[in-house]
Amino acid sequence: MIEAALLALLFMVGASAGLRPVPAYTPKAGDSFSYSETIRVSNGQGSYAGYTDQTLLTGEEQTTSVNSGLVSANYSYSYQYSNSEGSSSSNASSGSFTWSSGNFTYVAGTDDQVGYSKPTYVWFAMNPSLPVGGTFYSLNTLLTVQSKNYSLQLPTENKSVQTVVAEGNGVYQRDDSYGVFNASYTWTEYFDPTTGYIIGYNYVEQDVGQYQGQAGSFTYSDDLYVTQTSYPLAAGNPSSATTAAQGSLELSPYVTYGLALVAILVVVAVVVYVAARRRHSRRPLPEHPRYESPPPPAAPGESKVDLGSRPPEQVVLKEVAMVNCKFCGALIPTTAATCPRCGAPMQ
Repeated sequence: MIEAALLALLFMVGASAGLRPVPAYTPKAGDSFSYSETIRVSNGQGSYAGYTDQTLLTGEEQTTSVNSGLVSANYSYSYQYSNSEGSSSSNASSGSFTWSSGNFTYVAGTDDQVGYSKPTYVWFAMNPSLPVGGTFYSLNTLLTVQSKNYSLQLPTENKSVQTVVAEGNGVYQRDDSYGVFNASYTWTEYFDPTTGYIIGYNYVEQDVGQYQGQAGSFTYSDDLYVTQTSYPLAAGNPSSATTAAQGSLELSPYVTYGLALVAILVVVAVVVYVAARRRHSRRPLPEHPRYESPPPPAAPGESKVDLGSRPPEQVVLKEVAMVNCKFCGALIPTTAATCPRCGAPMQ
């Protein structure tokens, strides 16, 4: 009895803490969702300077039958396209496909998702029992579960809904009507925590490359959110809700103020630390070296002393006696033959 009571208590505590495992949802005939999607090209540079375009889509997907994990469904959508050069077009597409609820892959056909001709994994469903940190594929991108209780504000509804949010990123080379570009992207998807069906997504891609031989870059974004669902959406927390177009969490004012205060304290600490380091490690500037004038150039015909190639020659000085001239009394060396003053002979 005590063991049973303890197990029951542990079960209730785990369930209240959100630890109770949620079984994967089993699709059934009649499951459906309608959606609105906006694709934009903006922030053009170089060959794309000043260029923008926009594609507005509305679509619907509905399950028609389920047989041993194989889900048969119909899709339909229509779109309107326009760009800054005055071009515009519109079209529609519809069809049927089959996907597996066991591994969430396309089995026969696809729902003609824009930009993907042969996707492996479906984009509109995932296993909601995956824990935070769990991974799965959507189309051909690996996503990681970020939160199991994330509030999302739907743009067309005056309410927030609870979602499972997952995010992934990747790179690829675009080679299509836009040109040849290296593309890097971040994709954030929001799913219903009970069924695992799509609620919305935000996709942002940066492209750098060439269009018709000229360098350029642009931003490609794709925002989608449901407008109607056959599965009920649980209410979220409005204070922490964000829109699908934003794709980022809006913090409460108290958290924002707290983070701002922490940032200010960190900045002050860094400034004080740097100032202290400068004060203790500062060294006086060295004095300018004395300027010494170079030796003057040698006069024409005067040879320079070479101290580098050979040693200087020795100079021997002799002492010479001096006597007075007998005729004028001038002091002259004894070696002189005549007096340099009066010219008298010394002998």
